[in-house]
Amino acid sequence: MNSKFLSNGLIKDPEALRLDHDEIRAELARATMEPGPIGKAAMRVAHCCLPHFEHEEKAVFPALGLLHDLSLGEVRPEMADVLPLISDFIARHEALVNQHQSIISAVEALLQAANKEKNREIADFAYNLRVHERIEDEVIYPTVILIGNYVRERLIH
Repeated sequence: MNSKFLSNGLIKDPEALRLDHDEIRAELARATMEPGPIGKAAMRVAHCCLPHFEHEEKAVFPALGLLHDLSLGEVRPEMADVLPLISDFIARHEALVNQHQSIISAVEALLQAANKEKNREIADFAYNLRVHERIEDEVIYPTVILIGNYVRERLIH
């Protein structure tokens, strides 16, 4: 069995993406412990981000787990398991983009609070989180759609 598939047939998520979300969660937890406006703004970010991350980990990460094998030209029938996830992702794409807008708004408030308090560490975190969201919108989400189209096309032929 390929290393990208676990023994139970589930697709293994890309570890780099999981580690990135784990790091953001840890930084966000630290930020929520800050007193005053920074802590309040960080709580708003957490309220927006954490459920969003859970959805991405269930619907987006499995599709991206196929990238390595697909780049090698390997398409196997069990890869069709991601197609319902990708269809759900496409159906919810507009809602996810709207969630990103809410996240970005919350992140901007956190960035402003951090800058006002001259907290460089939190400001850097907020900036990096803003970049993370843009990468999702501009790279990751379109890649998921391409993966779905590619797998569907290859399995039909």
